[in-house]
Amino acid sequence: MAARDMRVLIVGGSLVGLCSAIALARSGVRVTVLERTPQGHYEGGGGLGVDVGLLAEVTGLRESPPVCWGIDRATTAWPLLADWLEDHARRTRGIELRRGAEVVDTGDGWVQIAGGARYEAGVVIGADGARSTVRRSVAPEHPDAVYAGFLLWRAMVSESDLPAEILPAGDEPSREHYSGPYRLVTYPVPGADGRATRGHRRLNMVWYDPARSEVLTSNGLLTGSTVHGSLAAADVSGELREELRIVSAQNWPTPWREAMDVALRDSLVFATPVAQYRPERLVNGRIALAGDAAHAVSPMVGGGFRQGLYDAAALATAFQSHGDAAAALGLYERSRLSEAQHHVERSIAASDEYLERRGSL
Repeated sequence: MAARDMRVLIVGGSLVGLCSAIALARSGVRVTVLERTPQGHYEGGGGLGVDVGLLAEVTGLRESPPVCWGIDRATTAWPLLADWLEDHARRTRGIELRRGAEVVDTGDGWVQIAGGARYEAGVVIGADGARSTVRRSVAPEHPDAVYAGFLLWRAMVSESDLPAEILPAGDEPSREHYSGPYRLVTYPVPGADGRATRGHRRLNMVWYDPARSEVLTSNGLLTGSTVHGSLAAADVSGELREELRIVSAQNWPTPWREAMDVALRDSLVFATPVAQYRPERLVNGRIALAGDAAHAVSPMVGGGFRQGLYDAAALATAFQSHGDAAAALGLYERSRLSEAQHHVERSIAASDEYLERRGSL
């Protein structure tokens, strides 16, 4: 009841932005989500683990998302989960989703869109990722996430592109492989059509590489410790793909070596610089941060999406408790800031330990 007259702008229509929109709408808040990409039904992206029970608790969605039910955790592909959440958000009363809306500036209760349009609301929530635009208004003295010192080569390969005799078992768990300075995390995710049975899945690979930061610098993606973007698969040169293929052949076991060969051959491999952000605040006036915009971490510790779900739940609880924006956002920050800081501190420690250990080999 307290939130019924509140209107919220959410900048960023990815996983945490959509979950926050659904959770807030269930609490009676009117939500407009502004997403810069012009259309849905994503391609590319990587895999992630999903706490399906927590997702249902936060969003109220009882239908299971497309996942592989592994023996250790449920896993999915980011594009599948994003499309699934968007479909539900568009059917949720009280949510308006506007695509092609690139936010270039924000202030206390307003956002400016490229092209000149301006939106106003009682609250602005930045769920716009590790390279957040909204963060500049919340923490202008500390607006940028910091490069962790390594990048991730990521790819998903269809099991149908590999010999049947080398495919992982149907209950293949998440695994990690270390070799020299490198770390490889592997697990299956559903196929592009959502099927999760053996032979129809995709093999997801996350290759930690501390040895090629110059690739980011030479492509204008890293200046000092500030990350400006990811290296798209189309921008990975043939020479670099061959270099990675040789390293893969020397270090990774079957079937991941063969899957990496296919990914490199078909230009599916892209690079994501790992960036970390420890917040000193989550709120400034009527502007708040959630998800990676608030607390970016390395996959080394995991739980990034889980922490974003906690943010979404805390926002919904705060607005259920208070119709006043300042009071609601104050409650949100008190409930989430300390845990967010601790999670990033764990990430920084794990990243530093990895680099120290890898550097000594």
